[in-house]
Amino acid sequence: MTVRPSHFSGLARRRSFTSKLRRQDFSAATLRATAMVILVATFVRLGLAALLDPGLDEVYAMAVAKRWQLSWFDHPPMAFWWVKATREIAKPLFGDDVPVLVLRLPFVFAFTITSVVVSDLTCRRWGPRAGLWTVLALSLAPFFMVSAGSWLVPDGPLVMFLSLTAWLLDRILFSKLTPASEGRLWLAAGLTLGLAGLSKYHAVLFAVGAAVFILATHHRRRLMTPAPWLAVAITGLVVSPVFVWNLQHDWVGFLFQSSRGVGSGGPDWSGLARSALGQMAYLGPWTLVAALAATISMYRSKGSRAGPAAFLAALGLPSIFVFTAMPLWGGDALPHWQMPGWLFSLPILGHAIASLAARRHQSYRLARGIAAIAAAILGIAIMIVTVMRYTPPSSAFIARLGLDPFLEESFTWRGLADNLAQRGLLAPVTTPQDRPLVVAFSWVEASRLAEALGSRATVLVFGDDPRGFAFLADSAAWIGRDVLLIGRPGSFARGLKSARPHFTRIDRQAPVAVEIGNEILFEAEVAIGRNLVSPYPLPYPQP
Repeated sequence: MTVRPSHFSGLARRRSFTSKLRRQDFSAATLRATAMVILVATFVRLGLAALLDPGLDEVYAMAVAKRWQLSWFDHPPMAFWWVKATREIAKPLFGDDVPVLVLRLPFVFAFTITSVVVSDLTCRRWGPRAGLWTVLALSLAPFFMVSAGSWLVPDGPLVMFLSLTAWLLDRILFSKLTPASEGRLWLAAGLTLGLAGLSKYHAVLFAVGAAVFILATHHRRRLMTPAPWLAVAITGLVVSPVFVWNLQHDWVGFLFQSSRGVGSGGPDWSGLARSALGQMAYLGPWTLVAALAATISMYRSKGSRAGPAAFLAALGLPSIFVFTAMPLWGGDALPHWQMPGWLFSLPILGHAIASLAARRHQSYRLARGIAAIAAAILGIAIMIVTVMRYTPPSSAFIARLGLDPFLEESFTWRGLADNLAQRGLLAPVTTPQDRPLVVAFSWVEASRLAEALGSRATVLVFGDDPRGFAFLADSAAWIGRDVLLIGRPGSFARGLKSARPHFTRIDRQAPVAVEIGNEILFEAEVAIGRNLVSPYPLPYPQP
């Protein structure tokens, strides 16, 4: 029997076609799985947004975003603008006191955009499986799921605009484009980087990483055209409101943030340990270690030092290195500062896991197991928070575990406004001019007071660290009027001592209960400052 060569070539073509169809089916299924992960994560974040009391930074944002400003004391304006804009849009439905869930909605959906952008960037470079693993790692990281993913903090807008900038730059550097298309992408990248700069000062380190990568590789030839420099100009124009506001206030915002990184007294080794452990908690220890290992492995491969993975590493490493090293010279070490840097290590991790899966390496099974464990831990944590929200612990249990300070700052001060009103200390307000002035002695307590009292009072801080409350109103407007002074027991006596010269006299009142469930969380100290005779001096320059 004679077998013709055309028989083998036809069989090979059929097998090739079948294999191609299987790959297409697998890719389509993987993309559907990625979309499902993003959708489920969005619904989980919406549930958390409805469930969780606003955190301290959130109630601070709600308190100080009462009027339009070019910038704010401690952060650029984007997150505060979102809060203010959402409040104005929702005011016809909810009145002055818009629910925190409604205020959180833009932040929840912004992170959905972040997830889609990071997934698409990864998928375009390394395939659908890498994109799926990147989204899984992103969605299972506690910081990105909860804080950056739904809270009223600058990190949500920041990571969205940084991811968009990275997506645009990736296309510019690693795709074949016409000069016109490349020029438009440069201008778009300048816009998104400027919007990131309006979100948080971290954008500077992202820009440094991008510039170093471009200058250190063959991509620097792209700087020979006008488009990149026009992009830089657009970035500067977009972030100009931050500079204008700081110029009007003697650069107080820049000075405040820079002072947090300048320490004294030598290395703070305990701070360094807290920073490392905090990053593990926020990202997940398995994710952090695996992402770090994947990045190191990438740099050991000489052929990829100018490729997409090296580019993403260059975007993220400056934030990770700088903020982790701050305790070495005595600076602050808040672990969430490094998280925007770790965001860009997750596509590298996704690529590494996908490569292991393609080789059927046993480490891939380990990665699947760790992802399942991370999802289970996150689910258990959400269940615990749900139980605490609807079945709060008893006061005896709180005291036994020493949770009082944490809960006083982390939970809404329920019952305070109603208890004050019942005792005649918080009169009904008919016009904004009639609002009483309520004074706290720290920005932390002022934030919780502003949340609890809503539109029924104006809250200011009498103290040496009022943060953004210093720019909300001038206490001189209440000269000749009585002022309500409220605070937690620990700081109240010290605050009264500093406030006493500004009143004719101060009358102490009986404490007012702040409740958690059916229990008393603590009793707030209360006093009435009679006849404000002089405004409290503020530590920051006024415009």
